[in-house]
Amino acid sequence: MLTLASLHALLLFTILLGCGGGSTTLVVPNPDATVGLPTPSAASASNTYSGGQSPGAWTFIVNHTSNTYTYRPITYSTASTSGTFQSAHGFLQLGADSSAGYAVEVPGRAAILRPGDSTTPPIFAVPQTQCYAITGRVRFQYIGMQAGTFSNSFGGSAPTLGYGSVVASTDTTGKSWQFQSLQGNIVIGPGSFNGSCATSNDQATISFTGQQSILNLLWTPNQVEAPTAGTQSNIWIGPSGFFASDQSDPTASSPTGASVAGIIEPTSALTTSSVTTQQYAGFFYQSATALGYNGTSPTITITSPIAFGQTASSGTSMTGGIYPNDDVSQTPEANIVLTLGAQDATYNGLYSSATLTVLDPNQNCANYTGGGSTATTSLNAQGYVTCTFPAIVVAGNPENKYVLFVTSYNWAARIGGAPLQLYLVQQ
Repeated sequence: MLTLASLHALLLFTILLGCGGGSTTLVVPNPDATVGLPTPSAASASNTYSGGQSPGAWTFIVNHTSNTYTYRPITYSTASTSGTFQSAHGFLQLGADSSAGYAVEVPGRAAILRPGDSTTPPIFAVPQTQCYAITGRVRFQYIGMQAGTFSNSFGGSAPTLGYGSVVASTDTTGKSWQFQSLQGNIVIGPGSFNGSCATSNDQATISFTGQQSILNLLWTPNQVEAPTAGTQSNIWIGPSGFFASDQSDPTASSPTGASVAGIIEPTSALTTSSVTTQQYAGFFYQSATALGYNGTSPTITITSPIAFGQTASSGTSMTGGIYPNDDVSQTPEANIVLTLGAQDATYNGLYSSATLTVLDPNQNCANYTGGGSTATTSLNAQGYVTCTFPAIVVAGNPENKYVLFVTSYNWAARIGGAPLQLYLVQQ
């Protein structure tokens, strides 16, 4: 009688026998093998991270032996910036002060970089040093990083809180990738596409240049129905499942494209009360805005270091705030409340009904009379006016460390609001 193991071996032998001698094929995975990425190796002292700034690809090198860093834009190339860093309160302070930037690093796994002062948009990047094969199929979930200057173009409808997901599989070498089941509210084009992984200078990139799928249609300078002719589309997947992608056009007269930041879907539902009781470091990112509702003045980009969890959580909520004066040696504020709400019943780690509550001293929420807003105004326990508005959270726990990607729209930022995102890593 054939056992399950012998039947599997016979099936695998038959598949391999039918293939050309030199070809590479997707094989039936061992049913006893763990589905997902290979077991990651320990982080090295020096790591190179690749990712996007929405738009544009960047690299970021962190060397903990010499305490040095280098960051450099790739798509829209300018000179690289190098120097020394010091670790402080969960951040890498680049240079003697914050003018050269900050970073939050999960060593050898992912990095969130602000390459400059507080008016510089963030970069999310991961280290992919080789083309590795995936066992079975895995889903990656992500938010669309806000691209460029926001123009309040949503009219009477609510602004898009952009998120998506895609399922990936590979051949036995990890050089041929297939992406399918592309889902979300910012994806466009075919639901499946192919990619190829190549390695250069010990860094790997999964390229799908020429494909018509868009992972984040919130492009700058305008939303598009298909990639522009010169678009370069790249994906990087870190060893523990962090997911970064950039689609941008280096031939365009001004920066054109968009990026995403995400994580592999957890294998089971997260325990929300555990997520909210941790301490996090990361970045608050509010994108620049153009002339707004009823002539509201434009606003500049704000990218500030932020901390969550320094005060006690309550249920599915956690409290945090930015560091005053862009100085992580000071005590972070505690005036932003992130409420996760219910986790999606189908996709682990997705919280599509989350909310953010912020202070609204100018009562911009209440004074906005246009369309699209679902924000509410109230008073907090101290009697200050607050504004609460929807958010979407993509969460994961690679190697038992939570990470949260939050996308929202801050109706308290000005009359008419501004896009707001949080990038948070458990400490």
